[in-house]
Amino acid sequence: MKNPKVSGPISNVNARAVSTHSSEIVAAGYAYPSEIVDNDTFFARCRFPIAEDRQALVDETRMKTRRWCTDTENTWTLARSAVEMALKADPKLKDEIDLVVVASGTTMPVLHAPEVDNAGVADLAPLVLRELGRDDALGFDVKACYCTGFLRGLHVADAMLSNRGYRAALVIATEQGSRFAIAETNRSTFCFIMSDAAGAVVLRRRERTGGVGIVDHRGHTEAGKHAWVGIGPDAASTIMRGSRAGEATMTMLVDCARSLMSRNYLTTRDVRWLLPIQTHARIVDGLAASLDWPADKVLWNGDVTGFSGSASIPAALAEHIHSGRIQKGDLILSVAVGAGMNCAGALFHY
Repeated sequence: MKNPKVSGPISNVNARAVSTHSSEIVAAGYAYPSEIVDNDTFFARCRFPIAEDRQALVDETRMKTRRWCTDTENTWTLARSAVEMALKADPKLKDEIDLVVVASGTTMPVLHAPEVDNAGVADLAPLVLRELGRDDALGFDVKACYCTGFLRGLHVADAMLSNRGYRAALVIATEQGSRFAIAETNRSTFCFIMSDAAGAVVLRRRERTGGVGIVDHRGHTEAGKHAWVGIGPDAASTIMRGSRAGEATMTMLVDCARSLMSRNYLTTRDVRWLLPIQTHARIVDGLAASLDWPADKVLWNGDVTGFSGSASIPAALAEHIHSGRIQKGDLILSVAVGAGMNCAGALFHY
């Protein structure tokens, strides 16, 4: 594949190339809620006229099922389960975790809080630290990243692990998109694919060596498009500026992927997997086509899990690791675009 010209505010310099450390993924976990919602169930619950031709919507998205939380599940319970899976193989790993970064665009104070008795607070990192029994570690939530939240958290954790004071970092993304999927105030067909999930990875600091850890990452925010994608004023609906948002999303995803490939002198032959945000099938297909990416090297299971925003990449990553499809040493390219509009990408070895 030739390295095509890349547009947009993108640096051609890979700052990671001069770093002396590497952040290696040493554990991963995922969690999906218990309710499996098929298309007929979605249409029965949907309280707005989502589409005139429902079968066309099904065909276009290739949706079969999505996962939704029950009354006893939310972003916190999902995050806790994902972390538990990540640490199950090596429980002592939690003693090395000096940093916890959590992303969740659907956890909101008062409106959609993780704890009923503390509804004014929506930060999840303190809850994770409490669960780990770590009063001596640093934890915080990254905000306003939305669907790019996991990759943004990965960027931050990788940068902080350059400080020798941090041994390992736990990065989590957890979302409950079903909160915004069926309200009568909705008007976007995007709601059809929305779902819930959590994903978590543990990054361990090590001295930089070839073929291990995070190779490169980048991202930017096109703030002029801030209002194109978001949550409605009732905190129960989704705002989507139709074709404009879709076109911008595609452009940003393609540019981000191309820039990471180009500045690391890679082609599709060098990268084992393309693991994009698990969004609309049409966007994922368009991204793969624009990059000339072989279909058998694209990881997308959004047709059965639905689209869980920032949680979709780490949940899919962990699920494929635990199934054995992703093998140790595989080079993976992940890209995401979300409200803001935010763009993020990462090139990393498992």
